[in-house]
Amino acid sequence: MLKAVSEKLNNAGVQFYLIGGSCIGALRHQGFIPWDDDVDVAVMRKDFQKAEKALSELQDNMMYDAVESHVIADAPIGHVYSLDYKSMDDAPRIDVFAIDNVPDSRLAEKFQKLCSMIYHVCVLRRPAENRGRLKRIFTYVICKFFPKFLLDFLQKMSYKGVTKWKDKPTKYVSNIYGVSGDKEKVPAEFYGTARYVPFEDTMMPIPEKAEEYNTQIYGNFMEYPPEEQRVPSHFKDF
Repeated sequence: MLKAVSEKLNNAGVQFYLIGGSCIGALRHQGFIPWDDDVDVAVMRKDFQKAEKALSELQDNMMYDAVESHVIADAPIGHVYSLDYKSMDDAPRIDVFAIDNVPDSRLAEKFQKLCSMIYHVCVLRRPAENRGRLKRIFTYVICKFFPKFLLDFLQKMSYKGVTKWKDKPTKYVSNIYGVSGDKEKVPAEFYGTARYVPFEDTMMPIPEKAEEYNTQIYGNFMEYPPEEQRVPSHFKDF
């Protein structure tokens, strides 16, 4: 699946990066983390629509589930699924994240964060979870009392607020919908020009300063976690 995704994105002229556990795997294991159960790739926001178009053409029993047309409701990220399984909930998948430029102004950054939360809720169409009581109440009100046409409008407007800086050079970038929250905000130079490293039987791109990127988010990423933590994070019976 990853090779097919790589081919589609390369043919479309879209640079992508392995991030998250997949980036750790590339550096620590020269491939997949043995107990990992998905793949994380990222594309710069300015290229994300082009990436979605390219991935929508995947074949060979694979399907790309675009951000705003999720078959399975989820955060505003794309997913590539294998169709060789009875249920998509159990199917192997590749998560496709957009990396957003973070405005240099603190006030503008707060505006972007607010827009990102509203966009998340509008795409998901249910209250935020594990984001604190205040955010849960705020998002519950939006989902419960706003009619569909207003949610559609908010989704469109908040997307513009999140992506407003996509074509403007900024000091920092962020995987806004990554699981590590504020740690995902890193200097833009960390991503930089992708470098290719061995990954299983091929070569895959990782951020230019992948070591610094991984250290900021995960700490000493080259150290193995305790044995009891070496388990899949998505599929319990994987």
